[in-house]
Amino acid sequence: MNAWFVRLARIGALLALVVVMLGAWVRLTDAGLGCPDWPGCYGRLVVPNAATTAEELGSEYTRPLEAGKAWREMIHRYLASTLGLICVALAVLAWRNRRDPNQPWRAPVALVALVIFQGLLGMWTVTLLLKPIVVVGHLLGGFATLALLVSLGRWRPARVPPPTARVPLLRLAGAG
Repeated sequence: MNAWFVRLARIGALLALVVVMLGAWVRLTDAGLGCPDWPGCYGRLVVPNAATTAEELGSEYTRPLEAGKAWREMIHRYLASTLGLICVALAVLAWRNRRDPNQPWRAPVALVALVIFQGLLGMWTVTLLLKPIVVVGHLLGGFATLALLVSLGRWRPARVPPPTARVPLLRLAGAG
């Protein structure tokens, strides 16, 4: 199995833990709607300046800009997007090395599907105005992502003794 795969899975697991904790902080500080749109913030990739007026933000945004909440939300999104890229990289590494019997490749591909669904749940969290079932689903998906990355980072191939080591054991057992 590729050593880079294991290292990347471990980095992903650490980042997933940070993203889950940051998501909880966003929720507990009531910053979940700090940016009223998705994936940007007030139509931008970066949070607007705190001094930006309502007219400059645009008439489609009825919620006033609270820069602190918006930054908490956007940092969560930036890190979650980085985690998504790591998961895609894991799937690519696994797929390229799929002929190696020690390389898991189904779990990394499933991980990409999970992360895409997590992105959708993140979008629905904002667009559906923090509907509780969506928020809980998003949290559970974060835990599932973390668990899958931890398992990929800890994965080791089964240790099978070489054939020469088995022959004397068979002779001792009377089979050889």
